[in-house]
Amino acid sequence: MRITGLGHAGLRIEMSRATILTDPWFSPEGAFQASWFQYPENSHLLQPSIFTPDAIVISHEHLDHVDAWFLARVPSKVPVIIHRYPSPVLQRKVLAGGPRRIILTKAWEPVDLPGGGHVFFVPEESPINHDAAMVIHADGRTILNMNDARLSPVQLREIRAKAGGTIDVLCLQGAGASWYPMCYEYPDSQRRDLSRRKRFAKLAYVARAIKVVEPTVALPFAGPPCFLDPELFQHNAELDAGIFPDQQQVADWLATRGIANTAVLLPGDGWDLESRTKESDARWADFSFLDRWPYLEAYAERRRGIVKAVRLRHPDPTESLWEPFSDYFERLLTINAYFNRKIGIRVGFDILGPSGGQWAVDFRPGSEGVHRTMDDCAYRYRIASRWLPPLLAGQVPWEDFFLSLRFEAWRYPDLYNDYLLGLLKFAHGEALTAVEQFETTMATEERITVHAEGQAYRIQRRCPHAGNDLLDTGEILPGRILRCLAHHYEFSLDTGECVNGACSPLATERVG
Repeated sequence: MRITGLGHAGLRIEMSRATILTDPWFSPEGAFQASWFQYPENSHLLQPSIFTPDAIVISHEHLDHVDAWFLARVPSKVPVIIHRYPSPVLQRKVLAGGPRRIILTKAWEPVDLPGGGHVFFVPEESPINHDAAMVIHADGRTILNMNDARLSPVQLREIRAKAGGTIDVLCLQGAGASWYPMCYEYPDSQRRDLSRRKRFAKLAYVARAIKVVEPTVALPFAGPPCFLDPELFQHNAELDAGIFPDQQQVADWLATRGIANTAVLLPGDGWDLESRTKESDARWADFSFLDRWPYLEAYAERRRGIVKAVRLRHPDPTESLWEPFSDYFERLLTINAYFNRKIGIRVGFDILGPSGGQWAVDFRPGSEGVHRTMDDCAYRYRIASRWLPPLLAGQVPWEDFFLSLRFEAWRYPDLYNDYLLGLLKFAHGEALTAVEQFETTMATEERITVHAEGQAYRIQRRCPHAGNDLLDTGEILPGRILRCLAHHYEFSLDTGECVNGACSPLATERVG
C-alpha cells in the first residue's frame, strides 16, 4: 500500500486492487471566496490518472475538503463515501460537482471499498461539530485519517482496539481552521499572543493524540492554507507564529517533545507502508518552508486574475439589503428556542458599503427580533455589503464565509459563543435539535475528584460543552481553573462558571 500526499488534507491511497482519494482539494480558485489557497501549490498533480479513482472519501463540509470543481471532473460512476450528519450540507456540496452516487454511513459502520477493505467514520462526540475521522483498512493495514476532527482519547483508544491494536499511519493536522483571533478587534500584541496560545494548544492536542494512538508513522498535514488576495495577504504571518504552522514546523515541534516517528509529505511525495520509507517528488528539491515569502509573492501573482474574477462575481448590491436581512433572521429566530436562549444576547451587523446599514438581531428570550439600530450589542460583525446577498440567499453557509476571513468582529464581554456560530452555520432544524438533545440528555451525575492548589474538588466527569471525559481531557491551570483540552473551555473550580465562553456551568464542590 502507498500513500501520496495531494496537498493540504488530500491523500491518494493505492491499495493492491484499487485506488481511493480522501479530501482532494485542487480548485484553482482555492476556497472560501478565493481567500484560502493550497500551500504549497499542488496543480502539478492534475494529471489524467488523478481523475479516475475507484472511490472518493470525504470527511466533512469545509470547502478545503469537499471540492466541487474537482468532483465535476471525476466520472459520475465514481462513488463518494461520507458520514451521515444531521445536516444535508455536505451532500449538497458533493452534488454541486454534478450527479453522483453518494454512500452515506453511520458512525463506526464499515463500508466496503472497491477492491477489498473497508472504511468507517468516527465523528466528534458533540453534534455541534460536523466532523469525523475516517479509518481505512485494506491489505492488512490501517490508516487513521483525522483531518480536522478532534476526537477524545477514549475514541482514539476504541479505534485502536477495533484495528487490532496497530495503527500503521495516523494523519492529522497541526494547523487551525478558524478566523479567531485574526478577525477580532484586538490590539496587535494581544492578537499575536492569542494566536500563539492557540497554535500551541493545537500542537499539544496533536502530541497527545499521537501518544494515545502510537502509530507506526504520523503524517502532519491539512495545513496550512495560504492567503493570496492582497487584502488578506498579511494573514500569512500566521504561518510563522500563529494558528497556521506548516507541516515541517509541526514535525519539528513534535520532535522536541520526543515524537520522532513523523514524515512530512508535500504534494506528490509518497509513503510506502511496506518499506516504511518516504519517496520524494523531485519538484520540491529546492523548496523550503523557511523561504516562504518569495514563494508566496510569486504564487499570489500567478493567482491575481483568479482572485479578481471571484471578487467581480460579488458586485456591490444596488438594492437595500434590509428586507432580505430582516426576513432571513426573523426566520432564523423561529428555528430553535434552545439555541436562542443559549445565545442570549443582541448581535450587531455592521454592513458596510452600498445598500447596507447597522442592524441588530436580538436573541434574548422575550425580546427576540430584528432591528434597524445596532445599539446595546454584545457581539458585532462588520461585513462588506458585497458578501451578504449569497449568505442571505442560503448559497454560502456562514461558516464558509467566516473562514474566508473577509470580515471583522468584536465582542464584549470577550467570551466565545458556540451557539451563535452553531445557529448561523446550520440554520437547519434537524441539526440544531440534535445538539439540543445531546446536551439536554448528557449524563452529568457521575463525579470525579481533582486537586488544585491544595484543595480537592468533586466535579462532574463530563464536560458541560461537548461531553468529553474530563478524566482524559481535564487540565488544571493556575487560579483553580479546569480546562477541557477537547475544545479549550475553562471553568472555575470554585464556582463552576465557564470563564472563557458561553457554556453551561460545571458542577463542582469543595471536599475535605
